[in-house]
Amino acid sequence: MVKLIVTDLDGTLLNDEKHIPKENVEALKTAMEKGIHVSVATGRNFYSAKPYIEELGLDVPVIFQNGAFIYQWMEDKVIYKSELKTEIAERVIETARKYQIFYILYRDFLEEKDMYIDQPYNGNFSLYLNQNRWRLNIVDNVLKYLKNKLTVAEVALVGDEERMIHALNEALDGMRNATSIVKNNTIGQETFYEVFGPNASKEHSIKYLFEYFNVTPEETMYLGDSFNDIGLLKMVGYPVVMENGHSEVKQYARYITKPNNEAGVAYAVKKWALGIDD
Repeated sequence: MVKLIVTDLDGTLLNDEKHIPKENVEALKTAMEKGIHVSVATGRNFYSAKPYIEELGLDVPVIFQNGAFIYQWMEDKVIYKSELKTEIAERVIETARKYQIFYILYRDFLEEKDMYIDQPYNGNFSLYLNQNRWRLNIVDNVLKYLKNKLTVAEVALVGDEERMIHALNEALDGMRNATSIVKNNTIGQETFYEVFGPNASKEHSIKYLFEYFNVTPEETMYLGDSFNDIGLLKMVGYPVVMENGHSEVKQYARYITKPNNEAGVAYAVKKWALGIDD
C-alpha cells in the first residue's frame, strides 16, 4: 500500500514545456485527499522549483539540488543541507579550466540568482542555461565570488564524460570523502555532473522524509526518469520510471508509466497508488 509519493520534476512531473499537466496536479491532490503524503525530490534549486511546489500546495519538506538541501519553505525551515567546502570548489574549477571543461558555480542554496559562469558555452545543455538565465550571473572570474565564503552549494561540470572523470579524480584526490558526485543527465555526447558536499543524494535525503511522514521505503512510490534517480528507485517499494526515461534507468523500475508529455505521473498514481483504472 502506497503511503508516500515522491516525484522528480524535469522529465517526470513536468512536460517538455516545463508545465505540470493538469491531470498530474489533479491526481496528486486526489492522493493527498485520500491521506497519501506527497513530496518532491528534484535536482533544481528552491527558487527554480518554487512555482511547482506552490502549484501543488506542498507545505512539507522537499528535496532540492539532488538531496543536498531539504527545505520546508512555508515555514522557512531548513531540514538538511550538505555544503561544499570552498577550497574544494576552487580545485574543481581550476582543474576544469585545465581540462577545458565548462563549469558552473552555484553559490548558495537560498540565493535566487545563484549561478555563476565566466566563459561562453554552446553545447547540448544550452537549453538548460537559457531556461535558467534569470538566475545566471555572467562574470569575469567566478573565483572572485568565492572570497569570504567557507562553503558553497555546488559546482557543475558539463562535457565529455571520460574527460570529466579524469578531471574530477585529479581535483578530488584525497578529498573524495568530503564530496558527493552526482551524474545528473546525458544529452548526446555531453554529460552533466554535479559536485556537492558529503552525503548529498536523493537516496540519502529521502530518509528524512521517511521519518517526517512516518512511512517505510516499502510504502513509498518514487517517480523519476534520469541517472540521479537510480539510487532512490532502488530503495522504494514502488519504483516508477517514465517511458521517456533513459534506458539504463528503466531497469530499476517496477513499473513503466506513460511519458511526461502524456501525464505519466497521473497515470501511475491512479493505477498503482489509488487503484483507479482509466
